Amino acid sequence: MPETISEPIVPNFDSIPDLRAGLEAKRNFDQRLNLYPRDGSELLGQVEEQIAHLTGVEPDQALAYNTGMSAVTEAIDVGLKRADSEIPTVAVAQETYSQTQCYVNGHLQQTGNRIVYFDSGDPEAVAEMLVRHQPDVVVVETVANYTGVPVLDTDTLLRKSQEQERPPLLVIDNTLPLSTAQPLSEKIYPEDKVIVVESGTKSYTFNAEQLGIAFTRNEELITYLRQLRRTRGSIPGAGSLERISSLLPEDQVIFDKRNFSLYRSTAAIAIQLAAAAEHDDYNIYHPILPNHENHDYYRQAYPHGGTPVFYVVSNRRDRDQYDIGELLWTHPGVREQTRLGQSFGFEHTRIVTDENLPQVRIAGGSETDGEALGEAMAEALYS
Repeated sequence: MPETISEPIVPNFDSIPDLRAGLEAKRNFDQRLNLYPRDGSELLGQVEEQIAHLTGVEPDQALAYNTGMSAVTEAIDVGLKRADSEIPTVAVAQETYSQTQCYVNGHLQQTGNRIVYFDSGDPEAVAEMLVRHQPDVVVVETVANYTGVPVLDTDTLLRKSQEQERPPLLVIDNTLPLSTAQPLSEKIYPEDKVIVVESGTKSYTFNAEQLGIAFTRNEELITYLRQLRRTRGSIPGAGSLERISSLLPEDQVIFDKRNFSLYRSTAAIAIQLAAAAEHDDYNIYHPILPNHENHDYYRQAYPHGGTPVFYVVSNRRDRDQYDIGELLWTHPGVREQTRLGQSFGFEHTRIVTDENLPQVRIAGGSETDGEALGEAMAEALYS
């Protein structure tokens, strides 16, 4: 027989009035009482209060999810729920995180939505998309976690969206710069139809527990988000909340300091790689580099950096992503400071080969000597 669990995560009530109070708390999404875990708990309220502090919003304006993709997909679905078009139009940045693309192409397109694409790194293309397509929902990253790492002119998107007769709902993924480099909480208002989403797994829980984050200052949208999260069950479980609570950075200063170290090391690696280029076998995509289309804007909008990742893309037909990875991994100077694997936000640098394209993503570590590693990577690729 399995061991009996003496303390269930579902609370007991001592009286009918107490039970009634609990159900009232459930109805109002009140986190001051422990309820059925999918309905809320004191610990969830504490975690969301700390997340709100780090993102810069009020405690009742931030929500925790079990993954970053849960936050992304539910924010999109809330936008579709409130769309008043017979066939909703979803405008998606043509370079965006691969799993977001999977959701758009594998689900939204198959369920009767109209999908249009735009260049998030071109402010004129953003403005044209809003006027020409009148989208119900816009999905975009501030700094894109994809090949070219395009950088969104966030202020232009927010301003142009509000100028539309029928403003779309904006789902803005701020996972790369976070509030550290792009404090969107300072740019959105209660009347704005904006939901900001982030993966909290990297800089909030240090890849030790999954976490997704969404926040908005719009009361109607936060209510929709809460309702959908409860129905789908995408809230972190009790054990995850305990783990998340123990991992969250203590304050904004510590949070920002570590994030800036990630941006600096990543930029240093990219700069050294680009400086050592001897031929056109590879393209190095990081907005800190002068040949990047968004270089000038990036330097102005992100003076202390804003991306912990960049991409190396092969231009040779006989050299794919695994060849690039092998060249890098066989160099002792590279192996000294790196690991092979997914995700980013570690103390060490991470190298991951793309599943489909001839490219690798490099994510600098908080304790990486970026110049030394960049020189080693250049020797590996160009020797």
